[in-house]
Amino acid sequence: MEAMDVKSARSLGAELVGKLPWQEIADSPTIRYYTDWSRFEGFKRLEAAPRVELPVSGCEVVVYNGVLLGAGRCGRVEVGVADDVFKEIQINSKILALHAAALREPVSVRVRGSVGPLVVKLLASERGAHVASHVVLDIDSAASGSVVIYVEAGEGVMHTAVVEGVAGGGVEYVLVSRGGGPQYVHSALSVRSALYARPLVMGGVMNSVREEYVTGEGASVEVVGLELGTGASRLDHVVSVINDAPRGRGRARLYAVAADKSFVTQRAVGRITKRGVGSDSAVEGVVYIAGEGAVANTQPIILVETGEVEGARHSAADAALDEEREYYLRARGVRREDLPKLLIASLIDQYLSSLSAQARGFVEEVVKAPGVL
Repeated sequence: MEAMDVKSARSLGAELVGKLPWQEIADSPTIRYYTDWSRFEGFKRLEAAPRVELPVSGCEVVVYNGVLLGAGRCGRVEVGVADDVFKEIQINSKILALHAAALREPVSVRVRGSVGPLVVKLLASERGAHVASHVVLDIDSAASGSVVIYVEAGEGVMHTAVVEGVAGGGVEYVLVSRGGGPQYVHSALSVRSALYARPLVMGGVMNSVREEYVTGEGASVEVVGLELGTGASRLDHVVSVINDAPRGRGRARLYAVAADKSFVTQRAVGRITKRGVGSDSAVEGVVYIAGEGAVANTQPIILVETGEVEGARHSAADAALDEEREYYLRARGVRREDLPKLLIASLIDQYLSSLSAQARGFVEEVVKAPGVL
C-alpha cells in the first residue's frame, strides 16, 4: 500500500465518510461484526483542545487527545511527528474514514534497541468529541524487550486509535484497549522476525478492536489474548494472523470472560494465503460466561488458500466447570458462590502468566484497578 501524508489522509477520509459503510455486508463469520456502530454516531471531530500537563516518565510516550504530549528518555527510542500514514491499513470502512478525517498529529515511534518496557499511552478525554490517535511504529531488527500500547477513552468520548507499522525484531507487543466511551482500535503490523502479541480488551460501552499480523518469510506470530467483560460493557475483538510468505508460523489463543450483563465476542482468524506455502497456523478460543445476563461467544476460523501447508488447526472450548470439577473443588471447601470468581481469576492468571516480567507489572495494575472486577 502507498502511504499518504496527513493532509491527503484527512482529505480522503472526509470524502469517503459519506460513501463507505461501517462494515462489509455478508453472512460470514469472517466478515460479520458484533460492533454496535450506532454508539459511534453523533460525535464531532476534535479540532483543538486545551493543553494539559501530565507526568511523563522514563520509557513512556503520551499521546493526549490526538497530539503528542511528551516522551521520556528511553535508550534507543526515537519519537516525533509522523510524515506518512495508512501504509499498512486501507481506508475501507466508515470508521477508518472518520478516523482519517479527524487526524490531528500522528506520532512516529521508532525502537532501535532493548526496551523494558516502552509504554505508549493513547488517551482521550474531551466529552462529546471524536478524538483520533494514530501511531506509526517502527521496530528495528536490533530491537528487543517489550512494547506496550495502552489505549483509553474517557466517559462520553469517542476514540479511534490506529497503530500501524513494521516489527523487524523479536519483541513482545502488548495492546491494551480499555473502554469508557465508544472506542475503536485498529492495529496492523508487518512481522519480519518473531512477535509475541498479548492483547487485552476490557470495559466500555462499545470496545471494538481489530488486530492484523502479516508474517514475512520464516517469521512467526504468537498471540495470547484476554477479553474481560464486566458490568454492561460490550466487546468485539478480532485477531487475524496472516501467513503471506513461505514458512510462516501463526498461533493465536484467546480467553474471554463475560460477567454481569456484558456482551463479549472474540474471533481468532488464521489465514494462509497462496504465497504462504509451507506455513503453519493454529487458532483457539476459550470462553466463560459468569453472569445470568452475560453473553460470550468464540469463533476460531481457519482460511487456507494453498494446498502446501505444514498445518492448519482451530478449536473452541467452554471454560465452565463440569460436575466432576465442581464437586472436586467444593469437596475441598470452596463455596459454590465463589466458583465463578475462582474461574475468572484462573483465566486472568493464564493470560498474565504469558506476559514477560517487564510488561506484567503494568498490565496487572490495569486489571486490578478499582471497578474492573
